[in-house]
Amino acid sequence: KETHSLLKEDVFRRVVECFHKAGRICFYGVGTSMTTAMKAADKFLKIEPKVYCSPDSHMQAMVASMMKKEDVAVLFSYSGATKDTIHVAEVAKKAGAKIICVTRFVKSPLTSYADLVLLCGANEGPLQGGSTSAEISQLFLIDLMYSEYYRRYFDVCSKNNEKTSASVLEKLC
Repeated sequence: KETHSLLKEDVFRRVVECFHKAGRICFYGVGTSMTTAMKAADKFLKIEPKVYCSPDSHMQAMVASMMKKEDVAVLFSYSGATKDTIHVAEVAKKAGAKIICVTRFVKSPLTSYADLVLLCGANEGPLQGGSTSAEISQLFLIDLMYSEYYRRYFDVCSKNNEKTSASVLEKLC
C-alpha cells in the first residue's frame, strides 16, 4: 500500500515510455537489489530483446560507460547510498543515458543522477539490509512496469513472449 501511495502517475508513465524508446534497457543493483535487478531483466527479456543485466559491479561500470543517449539505466538501491550503484549512475549519466532510480529515499546520492525516480515503500533499519518487505516493494514496482509495458505494446510483446516461451518449452519436463 505504501509503495502504491508513493507512485506518481506521470513519472510512472514516463518510465514506461522511456523503456519503449530505449535502444537498450540496463538493470543495475548490488546485493539484494541485484537480485531485484535480475528479476526485472528476467521479466522484461521475455517481451523485449533490448534488456541487459550483469551481476558483477566491474562489468556494470563497463556496460554503463558504453551506454548512449537512447539507452536507459534502471538502478535499484533501497538506500540510494550504495557506492557501486552510485558509481554506475555517474558513469551512465556521463555517457548520456537516461537514469531511472528505484529507491526508498527521494533525496539520496543516487537520485542526484536520476532523470526519473520511482519510490518504494517499506521501512528498513540500518541492520536489516535486504529485508523482504523492501524487496517486495521493489518487485511490486517491477510488476507494475512490466504489466503496463505489456498492455501498451501488446502486439509486439505478445509475439516476443511467444518466441521466448517456445525457446525454453523443450526444457520443461
